[in-house]
Amino acid sequence: MAGKGKSKNRHAASAAFFARNNPGMDVEKVANERHSGGNRGGGQNRSGGYNNSYNNQGGNRSGGNSKYPSEPASAAYNFVRLPEHVIPAEFYNGHFEGVTKDVLKAYCDHVQQADTHTGYIDLTITTETPLFIGGPSKQDEDTPLEFYGGQDNPTIPGASLKGMVKQIFKIVTASSFRPYQRGTGLGDFEDRYLYFRDFASSIKSLKEYYTSRMVGEEKNGKGEMKPATKATPGFIIQTVDNNYFAVPSKSRKMSYSDDYEMQKKKKDRGSIDWMDQYVNIHTGSMDSKMSYMRIARPGNFTGKRIPILQECIDSYKDDKNRGILNLLDKKVGKSGDAAKNFTRCNDVKFVVPCFFSEKDSIVKHFGHGRFYRIAYDLKISDHLPTTLEQHNNGVDLCDSVFGYGDNWAGRLSFSDAHVVGPVRMCQSDYPHPLMGPNPTSFQLYLEQDVDDHSNYNHWGHERASIRGYKMYWHQPLAKAKDWTRTEEEKAIKGTRKIRPVDTGVTFKSRIHFDRLSSVELGALLMSLDLDHYSGGNRRTYYKLGMGKSIGFGSIKLESAVTVFDSKERYGSLFGGDTWNTGASITTPNEYVESFTQYRDNVLGSNISSYKAMLDDLFMMLDWNIANGPNAAKNWTEGISMMTIKNNKMDPRIRFRSKLDTPKSFIAKWSK
Repeated sequence: MAGKGKSKNRHAASAAFFARNNPGMDVEKVANERHSGGNRGGGQNRSGGYNNSYNNQGGNRSGGNSKYPSEPASAAYNFVRLPEHVIPAEFYNGHFEGVTKDVLKAYCDHVQQADTHTGYIDLTITTETPLFIGGPSKQDEDTPLEFYGGQDNPTIPGASLKGMVKQIFKIVTASSFRPYQRGTGLGDFEDRYLYFRDFASSIKSLKEYYTSRMVGEEKNGKGEMKPATKATPGFIIQTVDNNYFAVPSKSRKMSYSDDYEMQKKKKDRGSIDWMDQYVNIHTGSMDSKMSYMRIARPGNFTGKRIPILQECIDSYKDDKNRGILNLLDKKVGKSGDAAKNFTRCNDVKFVVPCFFSEKDSIVKHFGHGRFYRIAYDLKISDHLPTTLEQHNNGVDLCDSVFGYGDNWAGRLSFSDAHVVGPVRMCQSDYPHPLMGPNPTSFQLYLEQDVDDHSNYNHWGHERASIRGYKMYWHQPLAKAKDWTRTEEEKAIKGTRKIRPVDTGVTFKSRIHFDRLSSVELGALLMSLDLDHYSGGNRRTYYKLGMGKSIGFGSIKLESAVTVFDSKERYGSLFGGDTWNTGASITTPNEYVESFTQYRDNVLGSNISSYKAMLDDLFMMLDWNIANGPNAAKNWTEGISMMTIKNNKMDPRIRFRSKLDTPKSFIAKWSK
């Protein structure tokens, strides 16, 4: 093992790298400016800072407007803020240029150093709440989905353990936060454009954003001005060479009451009526809906064709909240000979009616109604803090240890975890509805630097920052154990019965590591023993598997590290009556100290923002908040999903109440 003096010299280049690429950065000053609203420019300063805005002294959180609810949002999850500065890999001395030939050579030299460490870490995993990791199944929906490995041999896959540990490791090492890169295995979030439709929003900035793009004016029959769409009616066509175009046409608003036959068969869901000279577009079931749109077939489909770029097509396909009609569904439009017959064009293989908007002779977006869902002008990745966005092109500690795409493989191997002792399974049943990610809820997923609902940051704001790593709170044990559906919930379809592992079941697993530096091994050991480093009166438990939103997956993690002494290992073939492995159980303190020394050396005066991020992590994983002797008094209410009850929508949904930061959230629901 390298001595402390040697280690310090080795890391001098990394410290210089950090300083070189962050000249004159004063984190405290940036954070203060952000908190005070400096340099907002109408949105959030994307410096990567964090705002704890909940007023624990009470008062109106809505800027004096009483129509907004005073209560903050409740949610089973929250966010660990992103790092303001990334800690680079020890060997990385680049300028955010990614993996060059020099970087590859530096990595090879790094792992071949004489003072690297090889060995294994034994993990003991104890379930504190029910745990479920679904296994492969081709059975019918009435058959319970079994735990991975089956009820007689429930097994935690090594891949599941790796995913859990990697996320914690990324936070502990202040590593990059990147969009998924296809084919590389890299990335932390799915990058895409998010869609919305909201011209009557309580969020003033959102309403203005939508109406400025989609709502104009036109004269009615009386010469009066009335709201009208800015979109152009027409058709989307796909040619035989797979290019897309929009062909403009004319439309007319039709009344169901004017046509007795149409009134009788008023459409209860989105659909299209295809006629020879026109199409009717029905946009869904609303008792109050009295009209539908008729789009005329153009005189020809070869005259004016406005290009639709593939990016626009892909963006439309990525809209995961789209309901009613998917215009690119071959069942909705006409394909093949039917498309050729309708368009009278031999080069057309697909056609569908639409409304669309263009800019600079290129289709910007499209939809099936006059006021359709549009994409924000910015993608999710456009909301990364500026400093983090820059560092994402570099190489960090997580890249070094877990692998970096096709450049090099990881130096960790996770074995499956098997039960030791008795196997206890819960009875199979339907779980409470599980919550999936819904990033369109910008009041929850983006940092909010104001308390005024009407001026919240949304995905169209250039300076609004992503809040960070999404993690789920621990839930009160009694609530987590009561995981089966209520009578009210049983009518909800789309979920299979499951059979989770019960509480108090112990699993054993092993992580093999190869040629890790003292810094890398120290970071890994710290990530596996957060309870020891969290401080205070905490019990730091981890989250694993499915169903975290309903309380599943709280686990206690214990680790013991064994390091091979290479000199002893290869000095003799045998050690007594067995093979000489050179293995010795050791304490993690010395390795963790190497990591923290390197970390502190690199971050320097910027360590305060790192510690704030780590505090978020410790709070999110603190079992005592939900189950300790001084547990938060109203925690069950705080982590409950905002819903519609007794035909009444929670006003916090309608008015998009923001989600407080972890610290403020705990303070609120502790009262």
